Amino acid sequence: MSYLRYVLRRGAFAIASVYAIVTIAFVLGMATIRSDIENALAFAEYQGASPTELARLERSLESTFGLDKPLLDSLLGWWIDVATFDWGYSSAFDEPILAVLDERVLHTLEYVVPGVVLAVVLGVLIGLYGALRRDGIVDWTARLIAYLLLGIPSFMVAIYVLNLTGTTIGLPGGWVLVFVELDDKTIAALAVAAALLAGQLRFARAAGLEQTGEEFVKMLRAKGVGRIRLARHVLRNAALPIVSLSITELLTVLVLNIYVIERVLDIDGLANVSLRAVGVVEGGSMTPVMADVPLLVWSVMVIVFIGITLSFLQDVLLGYLDPRIGTD
Repeated sequence: MSYLRYVLRRGAFAIASVYAIVTIAFVLGMATIRSDIENALAFAEYQGASPTELARLERSLESTFGLDKPLLDSLLGWWIDVATFDWGYSSAFDEPILAVLDERVLHTLEYVVPGVVLAVVLGVLIGLYGALRRDGIVDWTARLIAYLLLGIPSFMVAIYVLNLTGTTIGLPGGWVLVFVELDDKTIAALAVAAALLAGQLRFARAAGLEQTGEEFVKMLRAKGVGRIRLARHVLRNAALPIVSLSITELLTVLVLNIYVIERVLDIDGLANVSLRAVGVVEGGSMTPVMADVPLLVWSVMVIVFIGITLSFLQDVLLGYLDPRIGTD
């Protein structure tokens, strides 16, 4: 099987995965909306509404949320809405859901992308260098940093940096330590990088150590090959396990941390939209509001779409780095 056919097959699988998850989200969303309608009817009955008023209210709510149509028709419409980006209307923001998410996704990417790039670049370079110079100063320092970062939650990193930014600390001997003033998104990027760096260091070091015992490395060292050229050969062979492990780690850590980071730093991003939709935050406070189910579903679906896209890119990279994968 050619590499192109392999990519097309993985792309078709990714699209099928999207629609499978969209279908599950549709079922869960309909069940949640039905439960909310029943709760609203129960509350109205408790308030003394007559049977006629209850029936009118039920029809109105079902019409509003699309429950007055056959289930299959609603599902087909849901599938079409995914492709056409007609994602409905947000009651929490009083505007179309796509307009709500468009700006917020960009706010999240503005700190996530730099944080991920910083963590991957530093983690791979330092991890491979530590593997090539095992038990050296850099290797021990990198391992110590990795252990420390594993024990420090990302929100604590954000809080520490937030408190230190723009401050000066006097040191013995008349020295002064000045911390540069940083904006919230830069702090968030550093928190993301800190959350991911430990994993990247461990993966790169382990993959590098596995390669340093291979015969080609011994032969290159015997020939007196320079460090940069040797590192390039090791990186090329270690790229496969690094890619395999790194993307899975990136997805897991990011999904868990963006909610905490955006809440701590009050960043109006994708995670805060989800919290607003579920009724956790309102205008930056903890005032409960009615859950915006469509916005909640689609904000979570955006994260799912990003995860599937990254998984697809992982498959494409693995097929490129190891042609045997694409020909199986």
